[in-house]
Amino acid sequence: MIISLLLFVEVALSLSQMRKLQGRLAQVVEEYNVRGELAQEMHKTSRERAILLHAMISTDDSFERDDLYVELRALGSRFLTAREQIASMALGDDERELLDRQGELSRAAGSLQYRVIDLLTEERIEEAKRVLLQEAIPAQDRALSLVQEFANLQQSHNQQALAATSEEFRQADRLLLIIGGVTLLLSALVAAFVLQRTKGMMSALSSSNAELRDARERLEERVAERTAELRRLNEKLLSEINERRSAERKLAFMATHDDLTKLPNRALFNEHLQHAMARAQRAKTRLALFFVDLDGFKGINDTLGHEAGDQVLREVASRLKSGVRAQDLVARLGGDEFTLLLEDIDHPANAATLAAKVIELVSRPIALADQMHEVGASIGIAFYPDDAEDLDALIRSADDAMYVVKRAGKGDYGFHQTPKPAPAISNIPFQW
Repeated sequence: MIISLLLFVEVALSLSQMRKLQGRLAQVVEEYNVRGELAQEMHKTSRERAILLHAMISTDDSFERDDLYVELRALGSRFLTAREQIASMALGDDERELLDRQGELSRAAGSLQYRVIDLLTEERIEEAKRVLLQEAIPAQDRALSLVQEFANLQQSHNQQALAATSEEFRQADRLLLIIGGVTLLLSALVAAFVLQRTKGMMSALSSSNAELRDARERLEERVAERTAELRRLNEKLLSEINERRSAERKLAFMATHDDLTKLPNRALFNEHLQHAMARAQRAKTRLALFFVDLDGFKGINDTLGHEAGDQVLREVASRLKSGVRAQDLVARLGGDEFTLLLEDIDHPANAATLAAKVIELVSRPIALADQMHEVGASIGIAFYPDDAEDLDALIRSADDAMYVVKRAGKGDYGFHQTPKPAPAISNIPFQW
């Protein structure tokens, strides 16, 4: 009787323990699913905010931009709601630390995103693009990487919980087997009863283990699917970012270079000249500015057409680049006007040598429409700081010198004023 009572109590406790384990397993699976969905919501809303910011930069319609801003704020509310729901759950110390770090990075990324919006409001589009591509999106990528780490950590903890639950099931199984063996040794009658109940319990345990395996497999499949989806979304976003960066580089090149010859345009030339003058001032050196105007170009352009004129300009640009040093700058200011910027020209004779070389290169025949044609070059030369000490005055000096050459008969070079070589370096050879 006592043995039967003990057996009954033990079996009841074992069955109760199995029900608790089953409830715990269901809770683990449910919490993981909920956290996974919330993490997915955080990732999705962050990605969509980046896309909306790109759209806000791309549109010129202020009303459309306002609508996109409303959507952006709504996505931000969804992101914060998902994060707060995760934060309200029972988390481990490592999970809580990771979520706090993610929150700091998200706030930093959000601050940069609203900085982009402020720049857009001020119509500072180019700066807004730069902040978005160089600061806001990388900051968001860092925040999203922690979302992925959080999801991976959740998966790891879930697997640990599943493993612990399986171990408890196995321990309960072993305990039941021990009780059955002891009971068989004490009484054959009790042994039959225990054997019958044990078989039932074993069947329930096997069923529970099968359900546990199925749940674990389904969970692993869902994690793999969501991981693949996140990877695809990240790849798509990176592709979009790379495309936009490529477009930005092309736009930047078009804004600073001549479309026909690919030489620096007037704006980029002025910027280089300003920096070169500052370097020359610091180093106490001289720089030379050549103002080159083509002779006979208008006749070719008028008689053979603009396509032939464009071919002449491209060929002249190529010849000018081949005739100077790698560190020298060749630019096209417009029409048939070119400039050459030469730094460290302390020997005026070197400038004269190069001018003669440029005239010879430009004057070589050019094949146009199956015939050979020639253009010439008139060059005006001005030195910094001898002829002028500011950018506009230096350009005017070289331009004036060029027009003097034009009036004197063209096809030659001339200085704005006859320069004097620096005595300390007058014997230093100059290499082109």
